[in-house]
Amino acid sequence: MKRMLGIFMALLLFAAPAVAQNATVEGDWELISIVIEGVTYENLAQQGMLVTMRLEADGTGAQTVNGEEHPCTWTEEDGAILIDDGNGSMAYVLQSDGTLAGEDQVGDSMVFARAAAADSAAGAWELTGAEADGIIITDISTLNVELRLLLDADGTGMLASSEGEGACTWTQSGSTVMVAVEDGESISFTLQPDGTLTWIIDDVTLILNRTDAAAIAPEASESAEVLSEYGFRVQLPEGWITVDSEFVTQIVESVGEEIASANGFDQSLLDQLAAASTSLYYAPDMNANFNVVREPAGDVTMDNFALLESHYQEMLSRQGITDFELGGPVDINGKTYYVGTFTAQAGLEQKQYFCVANGYIYTLTLTNVSDGDAEQIMGSFELL
Repeated sequence: MKRMLGIFMALLLFAAPAVAQNATVEGDWELISIVIEGVTYENLAQQGMLVTMRLEADGTGAQTVNGEEHPCTWTEEDGAILIDDGNGSMAYVLQSDGTLAGEDQVGDSMVFARAAAADSAAGAWELTGAEADGIIITDISTLNVELRLLLDADGTGMLASSEGEGACTWTQSGSTVMVAVEDGESISFTLQPDGTLTWIIDDVTLILNRTDAAAIAPEASESAEVLSEYGFRVQLPEGWITVDSEFVTQIVESVGEEIASANGFDQSLLDQLAAASTSLYYAPDMNANFNVVREPAGDVTMDNFALLESHYQEMLSRQGITDFELGGPVDINGKTYYVGTFTAQAGLEQKQYFCVANGYIYTLTLTNVSDGDAEQIMGSFELL
């Protein structure tokens, strides 16, 4: 587990009480919170931390840290779950609420929860970018590679590449998608938490995005004002969509539950948004979105927020993002923000606006949003 300890400032082994009788740890786990030097981090995906574990019944498993998978083994010893990745082991405690948790000698801690079942990879995919040596490649013409993938729900499909096009079959186990082509070769893809599909070949990670998401979106509505339960309101640009229970219901009624779920629009998405106090909105073509995350501010204020730049840079660098910059403060519609910019996977340009108010940090993340829409969103955003 030393790879994970390095990520979280070398959390130490901790003493563990007995595991509850008849408890089991087989299955998929996801890191949901950490405490480092008294600061609690809960919206980990927003901060560049994507850590999952799969523990098999035979004592084997795998840890995935920001898309990089490492094999591991696990055993139960003296009431603790010891997980070893070959570089050392760490003890976990299975809590009464079903989480795996621990705390080191200085009070730093980490908590894993059962991960929701991976979304289905069924659908249409196309190569949109790549990553090599920590560098994100967005101009795929420089790769001289063509890659399109169609995965039908019945396990059949079609793979088209620079070398030609042919039928294929596919199976999925968790986030691992195995695609078998006509000549018998099998290709291992990984369904990432951010909704992309990746294939590692010759130390280069090819990144595919869905091409069928826009086809399932409900008919665009006119511009509407949104009043959020998280203490803000915003005027959406024309045709933009609020991802809520009504939206998901419309998709399911339109295309069916299987296709909707395959594209990530189901109850699990709503549960994840609610757990993270997040509101999510999409452009009519589904190629742009913005979200608003509310989290407790603790000791953070607008006066000391600039000191967090190195923290965000460090967190995002572990996801291969090296160009995060924090600017500001700036005044928008009478409200003061700090502004962060970076390039995410698949070359999507992201801009974040941070403000601290009412005891919370509000983070607005705009992905692929046009200048005109961004101006309307930020110009109308108001904390209540």
